[in-house]
Order: sequence, then structure tokens, then C-alpha cells
Amino acid sequence: MEFVSPTPKGQVTIPKPIRDALGLTPKTKLRVYADRGRVVLEPVFPLDSLLEELEAEARQKGYTREDLEREVEAVREQLIKKLYPAGD
Repeated sequence: MEFVSPTPKGQVTIPKPIRDALGLTPKTKLRVYADRGRVVLEPVFPLDSLLEELEAEARQKGYTREDLEREVEAVREQLIKKLYPAGD
């Protein structure tokens, strides 16, 4: 366990052993939130962010499970055609 203090701007340095153990790099995005009086820093990967946005949009628009399955299948088919054109 290590202790850090925020700078006047609220910045903290994540100790190197923790960065190394979690595979954090300068390009890693972190989700920051408070949970029961704690500050939580959670790595977010690009796909996670995309899935969260899609989930929120689907809920907002009232999509059913069947609607989403149809959409996923349509995108899968488009991707297959793009990656593996007829004759390959």
C-alpha cells in the first residue's frame, strides 16, 4: 500500500508498481468516480466505452433484444462481405 496526495490542481500520481501491475500506460483512459467515500480509478478500454454508449442509446430508443440481434447480424454480414469479398 502506498499513499499519495493530490496536488493543488487535484492531480495524483499512480505509483509505478501499481501502473505496472495493471498495465497502465500514458494512453490508458481511466474512469473516475466516487464509491462509498472512496475515489475509484478504473481502466476503460475503447471497446468498453463504445459498448456503454451503444447500450445507453439502445435503452433510450427502446430497442428489444430481437431488434439488437437483427442489427448485430446485419453489421456482422456487412463486415464479412467487406473483409472477405466474394471469391476469396
